[in-house]
Amino acid sequence: MTMLRLLILHRIRRLRCPTTIINIGTAAGSNFSNHGESLALALRYPGFACTSSAFSTAGDARRRRRRRTKPPPVDQSLLDLAVSRLPPRFSASDLADALARLPDPRLCPHLFSWAMDRHRRRLTADHSPFLAAVKRLGAARLYRDMDAVASLVLAFPFSLPPAEPHLNTLLYFYAEARMLPKAVHVYTRMRASADPAALPTAATYNLLFAAMLGRDDASSYVHHVHMGTVRLLFRQMVDAGIAPDRLALNAIVKGYAQSLHLNDALRVFHQMGPVYGCEPDEHTYSLLVHGLCAQGRTRNARELFVEMRGKGMVPSKRACNSLVCALALAGETRDGEEVMWGVARVGRAPDLITCRTLLEEICRQARVGEAMELLRKMGEEELVDGRTQRELQHGIEDEFGDLDA
Repeated sequence: MTMLRLLILHRIRRLRCPTTIINIGTAAGSNFSNHGESLALALRYPGFACTSSAFSTAGDARRRRRRRTKPPPVDQSLLDLAVSRLPPRFSASDLADALARLPDPRLCPHLFSWAMDRHRRRLTADHSPFLAAVKRLGAARLYRDMDAVASLVLAFPFSLPPAEPHLNTLLYFYAEARMLPKAVHVYTRMRASADPAALPTAATYNLLFAAMLGRDDASSYVHHVHMGTVRLLFRQMVDAGIAPDRLALNAIVKGYAQSLHLNDALRVFHQMGPVYGCEPDEHTYSLLVHGLCAQGRTRNARELFVEMRGKGMVPSKRACNSLVCALALAGETRDGEEVMWGVARVGRAPDLITCRTLLEEICRQARVGEAMELLRKMGEEELVDGRTQRELQHGIEDEFGDLDA
């Protein structure tokens, strides 16, 4: 009777006071041999509840989050309604319209597979339903369902191959989903097709180049790994008689520059006009300026920058920041100031890292007063806001205040 009363009192106390979770075996200072000791601790301290390491709070939170974000099941009544609205002998255009009108894009693979089971030979002659399903699923980021629809269509040996715009759409969404093996598989199917309408075009190669080299935040090693595939694709593009346009050449320059193969990037850059008939644009120059600065070739980067500005081109913000930082780190702080003010007039304001690098290098040359005056001018010209200006000023005072004295 006494034990029952203690258990009831313990239960009431737990309901009244907040509960703190202790993970047995992982909490600091806890070395419990069995669950009996943990239960004894819970009875002694009513505000605590213990769990084993197999049921950690992080795992419970992940499971709850997964349950919350789980989408609701597909409404079968909406699928039945879409099927009932189709004509008895519906055509490919009727099915494409029905796929485009579905309220839930998750119904697209169900309706598409239902139609293919009943009118397969009639629907494979026209790939408009395939295009409609791929667009709906790709726009909704349902890439697994999109891949299932694409595999269903490409697996039919008697169907006509989809045309180049259809396959380019599929390749675009594969690239957006970072499903690069799938994108390369679509490209190989296009190259092996006997239908001239399904062969790769310049748009196909540009999509592949963007998929391989589209991430600006990737490291130089990642671009170095992909450059072998990009070179092979470019060689196949030229061998197929497709003239590379400026987008393709800029992709090659970008791949070489971001993998720090600057000599190869400069070789393609100098061949753009004489060999391929495409003059470099501001994107080409910006890629080279950023790559040369990353490699420490500040003089070559400055020459390309001057040539670019002489043609009236505006560099990218990334190239401007790279050049200012490279000049400052090389000790050419006055040239860095000149470049910064020159690009600021065309709307390329420096970022916080560039401003800090330039100001700190000026201070290291025992010119703290000039650095403070430059910071004041940057605030007056609204290159930095008030909060950033105060942060930079306090940083200079804390690190280089003794040099000014």
